[in-house]
Amino acid sequence: MIDTQQLHDDTRPIIVISNYEQVSGCRYISELVGSEGHWYSFFFISNTELTIASINDLKNQASDVGANTIYIEKHMGFGTSVTFLGQAYDCPFS
Repeated sequence: MIDTQQLHDDTRPIIVISNYEQVSGCRYISELVGSEGHWYSFFFISNTELTIASINDLKNQASDVGANTIYIEKHMGFGTSVTFLGQAYDCPFS
């Protein structure tokens, strides 16, 4: 079995959004690239698992930089992997 990206034990809760207006009152932290899959492993991992693992990669990175929100900009579709471009934000929530 091939391991996919899992959330780290210390990853804080992260909200994932795709509407840029939702981060208008937030503090930008950094760019993120979440990816999962390789030319030799995609045969053994479903598209769903690749997608979830890629988002888990983004969440782990966002947690590492102190973000609580990820704005996903774009999904880059490759034949053998899933990659998301995103931005990490710290947002005030009521």
